[in-house]
Amino acid sequence: MELVGAYLKLKSHNQIIYYFFKIGNVIRMKSTFLKMSLQKRITVSFVLLMIGVMTLIIVAEQVEYDEIRAHIVSKNMYRKVPDLQSDLTKGIKPDLPEGTYLYNEQTVPAPLRKYTENYHYLNNPIDHHLLVFKFNDQLYYLFQDGKKYKLLEFLIDIFAPLIILLCILCAFWIGRLTSAHVINPIERLADAVQKKQKPLPYQDETDEIGILARAFAQHSNELEQFLQRERFFVGDASHELRTPLAIISGAAETIVYQLPADSHLKSSAERIVKTTQEMQQQLSCLLLLSRDPQTLSQTQVFLYPILEECIVRCEPWLDKKSVSLVLDVPKDTSILTNPELARSVFWNLLRNACQYTDQGEVRISLHDMTLIISDTGPGLPLNIDTQNFKRFSHKTQHNGEGLGLSIVQRIVEHLGWHMDVESLETGCRFSIEMYRS
Repeated sequence: MELVGAYLKLKSHNQIIYYFFKIGNVIRMKSTFLKMSLQKRITVSFVLLMIGVMTLIIVAEQVEYDEIRAHIVSKNMYRKVPDLQSDLTKGIKPDLPEGTYLYNEQTVPAPLRKYTENYHYLNNPIDHHLLVFKFNDQLYYLFQDGKKYKLLEFLIDIFAPLIILLCILCAFWIGRLTSAHVINPIERLADAVQKKQKPLPYQDETDEIGILARAFAQHSNELEQFLQRERFFVGDASHELRTPLAIISGAAETIVYQLPADSHLKSSAERIVKTTQEMQQQLSCLLLLSRDPQTLSQTQVFLYPILEECIVRCEPWLDKKSVSLVLDVPKDTSILTNPELARSVFWNLLRNACQYTDQGEVRISLHDMTLIISDTGPGLPLNIDTQNFKRFSHKTQHNGEGLGLSIVQRIVEHLGWHMDVESLETGCRFSIEMYRS
């Protein structure tokens, strides 16, 4: 009856585990799980984990280790009884393995006589197993030591650690399942945003991922509309200003031509001509900045002639100054780029260096494909952010430098270059990393 009870108990435990995993499979159905919000998904996952852990703990508490051992060992010993009975009927001495003994009522040791027909576990002084069975109206005693069942004893002893390990594996499995259904949509959405994919996924979902996807899509559309408006404004403003600048330039050139050589107005007229020409070049750069960088026309440009031209244009700022201007660039160095935008970068940086350096040196040098423009001036004002060159900053005063550097930085980014700035009290150093074609 004890064996039957142990068997029924084990069978009921197996049924509990079976129905638990069957319920878990139903809860984890993908179609139902994906309809939940992120908060509900995480909650359900950990509730499921807790149910699993508590179920395993209850099963472990209800199962008696001795009953499991008795059930397995007794079942093994009962399987040997028919062979023993057959040998006894034939009058053959049973062939028993080492550590196993068969006694009858006459040969049984006195300590074993008290045991009745059944299986008995003896643990004094060491583990032994005894099966008492009746054959031909006589009791027989099948006696075995515990060495044969050492592995079984070991497995029973590690049953509790196995339960703990199983709980950890279940937690890991449920964690992976949760991350697959919670983190993967976020990663896919982030990847779509990074790749500028249109339309963004999950916009039709009703959970938090859907809300996030719709917010990203709305923000992206607003940024695109703002950028489009900015490009249209820059393009329209540049086109509209070109005509009056052309008129001013033409009129100034006419005045310069008609004025006598010794007229005191001639220098002013020439300055007007130069200024309008510079403004026209800046407008051309603004028009190019309003276009997509991928559509820019590029040609193989030699750096030395462009830099030499910029130096000539900077001579008015170096007049009556003890400043030497050094150009240390190989004449055969070229790069694939847009010549107008590249000229604007070099011109703006060189002009600022010449304009604010009163003595010392302004040097232009090339190391690999990094162009360096350095000076010995006072450095950049403290209110200029050398990382971003923001055009406007509250509670600061500007003298025009920030706007020029802001344009330079935008052009550098438009060309796919990179610019670093080092500003000290003893000078300023601009490093422009250009990329060879």
